[in-house]
Amino acid sequence: LVVTGSLITIVPLVIAFLCLQKYWQSGLAAGAVKE
Repeated sequence: LVVTGSLITIVPLVIAFLCLQKYWQSGLAAGAVKE
């Protein structure tokens, strides 16, 4: 009910967050090397 609604909103956010985290880590590593 409320849980289902929150799951529908949370799951895509978690997936997006995980994808961003991977991208971010590689980006941060590249940025650290440049600096």
